[in-house]
Amino acid sequence: MELRDLYNTLIKEGCINFYIDGIGGPKSDDVYCLGFDNKLWTVCYIERGQKSEPVYSTNNRIEAINYYFDFISKIEHWHLILFTRSQKILFDFMEKLVNLNVRLKQNDIPDFCALGDQVFRLFVLNKDIFTVKDILVVVPYVDQDLKAYIN
Repeated sequence: MELRDLYNTLIKEGCINFYIDGIGGPKSDDVYCLGFDNKLWTVCYIERGQKSEPVYSTNNRIEAINYYFDFISKIEHWHLILFTRSQKILFDFMEKLVNLNVRLKQNDIPDFCALGDQVFRLFVLNKDIFTVKDILVVVPYVDQDLKAYIN
């Protein structure tokens, strides 16, 4: 498998938390990165622009690609689909998606802009994002007044 094939395969699997030097990825920070450095293929974590010590290294490109694919595939990839202050909107989304057996993770922010300013965040995992994109008009749904806080 070539690096571009690895990238495309990871995207098709619903992965978003990865970066491949020279190819790119959905994120370039707070991710595990596959790169080539000083005659070695390495996998390391990038946080706030700083690379950690490698968690894996080899001089064999194929071994590195296979390791990286397996490693990234085992991570839960959370896709934000809802960012709202409305509990009703949250419940509507959850009801629709639970009936489709979509795996959900809720991770709310209890004090977003002020004490008691609760914002509901709903995520789907891995390939379930494709199911969600097929049935929802807008992904992610974000309250108008919260749009400035996303990306």
